[in-house]
Amino acid sequence: MDRWLFAWRRLKRRMWFRAALYALVGVAAALLAAAGAPWVPDAVADRLGGESVEQILTILASSLLAVATFSLGAMVTAYTAVSSGATPRAAALVTGDEGAQKALATFVGAFLYAIVGVTAINANYYGPEGRAIIFIVSLCVVALVAFRLLAWIGRLSDLARVGHMIGMVEKRAADALADRVRRPRLGGVAGALKDGFAVVAPGTGYVQNVDPDRLDSAARALDCSVHVLAMPGAFVRRGDTIARLDREDCADKGLRRLVSAFTIGHSRSYDQDPRYGLIVLAEIATRALSPGVNDPGTAIQVVGAGVRLLDDWARPPEELTDLPEPSPRVFASVLSPDDLMTDIFEPIAFHGAGDPAVLIRLRKALATLSVSSPELAAPAARIDARLLARAETVLPSNQDFEGVATALD
Repeated sequence: MDRWLFAWRRLKRRMWFRAALYALVGVAAALLAAAGAPWVPDAVADRLGGESVEQILTILASSLLAVATFSLGAMVTAYTAVSSGATPRAAALVTGDEGAQKALATFVGAFLYAIVGVTAINANYYGPEGRAIIFIVSLCVVALVAFRLLAWIGRLSDLARVGHMIGMVEKRAADALADRVRRPRLGGVAGALKDGFAVVAPGTGYVQNVDPDRLDSAARALDCSVHVLAMPGAFVRRGDTIARLDREDCADKGLRRLVSAFTIGHSRSYDQDPRYGLIVLAEIATRALSPGVNDPGTAIQVVGAGVRLLDDWARPPEELTDLPEPSPRVFASVLSPDDLMTDIFEPIAFHGAGDPAVLIRLRKALATLSVSSPELAAPAARIDARLLARAETVLPSNQDFEGVATALD
């Protein structure tokens, strides 16, 4: 995706960003109330511009700090619970949860609004007309806080549930897979360059995003073709080749523009890396299958999520609208069905080898995907064969193995 859109999405998911935005709005509302004083009728100013507005602001200021502190503590508790109960890779979605961020930001913004409002009233910043405006705005703030508080209470009941986290990871993986359906080669076409000028990574880390439009514009500026070697999710070291050009005489300015199309960070990202979402789902399942947790139901739920994701990827809608035109100057690879199947199902088959219920459900899932898509049939068959071979040595009795082996009969 576009690198600025990717940066905006990352910024918007930071917990402090929305809280700071709401805080600025609250402070601005408190300070700008005096500007609307000339338009307030005298009757409204006489009725609403009294001392009651200060009492409302005092109540908001004294209570919302405790509410914000409680909300932050609840989020930290949910983060810790998800880290231990699911996987630390999924816990990052807790702090990026839009509902939780809106609640916390509303409480912080309303608190600062109340503090600034009380300070301005004590400094005689408002006349009766300004106090009337503050009174009306305060009623709206109270209504917003009440709504967010009720929504936050409902959100807390789901935030730390493993099933809810599976749904959140599945949604992020589905979005990334859908984007790859629209741009299977990152906006490019099939092709490869065996030789040519090597574009090297400026740092060490994971490729989080590749901007196809910037790649195309840089290739046009250099009058060359570019082969993307480091796809999103790849780990690269400083100096590793991340792309290759079909010409040697490339200007430094054009090369810097091409390198800037790659975003490299310390961890993988869900946005343009669908394999990461599948890996996180598999980690949740393997954690559930550990002897200390022993929750095969969660693993079975993850298997169902994997079937939905891969089935939608392998069988996209027949008519896709608003497809971007691929660039003939950009070469990139497509997602490998074998990699996708291995990412989510192989760990479950390995760690669930001693649980007949998980193995039976997994075999049925593999059979379903084999029928729905020919390109998934071969990797499904390989995983199924390894599953049976491992189960034969791990399952405690022949009767259990026979039940797994004949599950598809």
